[in-house]
Amino acid sequence: MLGAPVVALAQAQAPPDSPLPHLLAERRVLTERYAAASAQRHGLFGLSNKPSKQDLQEVVDALQGIVDKDEQIVAVLNQTTQQAQTTATTLQNTGRDDRNLTAERLSELQNEQLNQQERLRQATEKQRALAAELREAQQGRTTRDALLVALALACGGLFFWRRRR
Repeated sequence: MLGAPVVALAQAQAPPDSPLPHLLAERRVLTERYAAASAQRHGLFGLSNKPSKQDLQEVVDALQGIVDKDEQIVAVLNQTTQQAQTTATTLQNTGRDDRNLTAERLSELQNEQLNQQERLRQATEKQRALAAELREAQQGRTTRDALLVALALACGGLFFWRRRR
């Protein structure tokens, strides 16, 4: 038989649509019926303090009703436990899927960051190469300009030299 603390705990934790509170109320009625049946003493002509066969049959019937109701309660509790386990498994799987998705996304972001860093490094190298080419071109232009000035001066000097002569 279920104890009062177990019954109170089961009622308090039962979901709102659970048949458990109704079954527990029916069991309480059967328990009261058992208490009333076991208190009866209808001996032969009321002279004996022993229970009659009919009294004992009522006690047995009341106890059988309590046992049947306990089996129904246990079945509901097992069903509730199975539902809770299914829900827990679903939540665990969902959590695992979420962790896997988060890990994948994190890995993708890390790869993207590495790719961006590589592109930045390549762009920096290209910029340095272009800057070096620019310096070489400017240096070549400066050299060319210097040669042109020297050549112009030489031509000018040659022109004045020929004129003077």
